[in-house]
Amino acid sequence: MNNSFSFNRFNKVLAYDWKRFLRNFGITMLVWISMPVMFWVTSLVFGFELDTSVRVFIILGLIAITVMSAPSRIYGKVNLPREGVGFAMLPATSSEKFFSMFIYCSLLTPFLTLVGAWLVDCLMTLLPFGGFKEFIPLKEIFTSGEFGERMLVFLALVATTWAESSAFMFGNMLFKRRKAGKTFGWALLILFVLVLIFEVTGGWQLFEYIFFEDDSVLNLLIYSIIMLLIACGFYFGTNRKIKTQKY
Repeated sequence: MNNSFSFNRFNKVLAYDWKRFLRNFGITMLVWISMPVMFWVTSLVFGFELDTSVRVFIILGLIAITVMSAPSRIYGKVNLPREGVGFAMLPATSSEKFFSMFIYCSLLTPFLTLVGAWLVDCLMTLLPFGGFKEFIPLKEIFTSGEFGERMLVFLALVATTWAESSAFMFGNMLFKRRKAGKTFGWALLILFVLVLIFEVTGGWQLFEYIFFEDDSVLNLLIYSIIMLLIACGFYFGTNRKIKTQKY
């Protein structure tokens, strides 16, 4: 098979993975997208109002959860000795398989979660009762401030999502069982080790200087670059694992 990237083969992989996406993750995603209903019911029962900023945080949390769970739900069997043979035998290159995985885990999943959860939130807000009194002001969120700063905020959100998604994609290819849980555990362990290193070496001073100075634009840029570098590293590792996976 020709190892160069073929859009014809890639489209076939996308179509195949779309069926896998719907079969393995469709219901799970619908459940998570519907979570604003639970918060609305809670606000109705206990008689309190949920501020729009809290609801934005809820939607961002739902994106984080679906991004963490997507790789293991959609592609959880691709590196297993028996079930993964079908994935290995797909008439496509490792790059074509990787980019399809990237689209479904790092692009489609967060986008559908954002749009779906926001639409559910809007439906709950339309009701004349409950704790959702105002619509989430998406227009103000995306039009307030300078254009460059808005783009950096958007870049920071995308970079964070990709860093998270890439880590769980790599963990999905690395571990055989309990993929999301093990990836999350290792991430916490690595974070704990980094905190210890910062404490011992005094690295917190540099960290505070970089991220807590008044120049928020510079802070967002540095943060985004770090997250994108992390994402690129994990994406490279995932592509490499797809290419060299042994069954």
